[in-house]
Amino acid sequence: MDGSQTQANDQQFISFQDFPPIHHEGNIGQAQLNVHSSNHQAFNNLSNDTTGIGIIEDLQGMPDKSEATSPRNFWTIEYYQKFFNVNTNDVVERIKRSMVPHGSENYLISHIRPNPDLYGPFWICITLVFSIAVSGNLANYLQTASSGKYHWRYEFHIVSYAATCIFLYAWLLPITLWGVLKWTANTRDTEEELIESYATPGLLELLCLYGYSLAIYVPVAFLWTIQIGWLQWSLVVVATVLSGGVLLRSLLPVIEGRYRMVYVAVILGMHLLLAAGFRLYFFHGPSNTVGPSDDTSTSTNH
Repeated sequence: MDGSQTQANDQQFISFQDFPPIHHEGNIGQAQLNVHSSNHQAFNNLSNDTTGIGIIEDLQGMPDKSEATSPRNFWTIEYYQKFFNVNTNDVVERIKRSMVPHGSENYLISHIRPNPDLYGPFWICITLVFSIAVSGNLANYLQTASSGKYHWRYEFHIVSYAATCIFLYAWLLPITLWGVLKWTANTRDTEEELIESYATPGLLELLCLYGYSLAIYVPVAFLWTIQIGWLQWSLVVVATVLSGGVLLRSLLPVIEGRYRMVYVAVILGMHLLLAAGFRLYFFHGPSNTVGPSDDTSTSTNH
């Protein structure tokens, strides 16, 4: 009796393991009952079934209601985190690529478009503001150091003037260019828009592109302190050609058409105007020099 009972139990156990998978119609109800019966049974009965494995993967990939994130508010800091999602290597590489054109490489498509950021442009503008302020005052001092009739003083207003000029260029010009490109995009072929190199750049991409293009003026600002006129103007031309060349190579596929020469003239012209403005306004000699004799005579008359 014990042997036959043991054999019967073994057969019953084996037959339990040979139950059909849950995708059979006869066992759908049983499978659903096992799913909801306990939270600790992680679909153990479905381990050998492809349909069951797919259901488990889908359920595991579904976000939990408690973990679901709502859209970020425009007024919160978390909303702007995506604009600063870069590391040091990315910023350094983009700065180097923005100074010198590299062969047939499109700087906008290969480096900016995959992950445009505002971190690099913001700090480049801040660095350029203080570089212009420091080097401009240094150049002013070198121009008047040999003269005993002029008392040199640091000009703090250079910081505000440089910041206004740089941030207007880095923000207002890309916004204007983006609006004009959107307006003229209707004249382009629809098939060309499907190609990545012909796609109209977004506002964030243009802000990033123009922000990094100003990086070349940081070292040039300190070289402008050298009191040699032809060298200073040569630096203006070289910086404009190198950085402006990167801008043109990045935007030429987008500005093909009847407006091409207008875009080229505006992009290079504004870049040249910025560099020439730096040289003429922040690196010139003092406009008025007052000698000690003039001060004495003025005080005597009063």
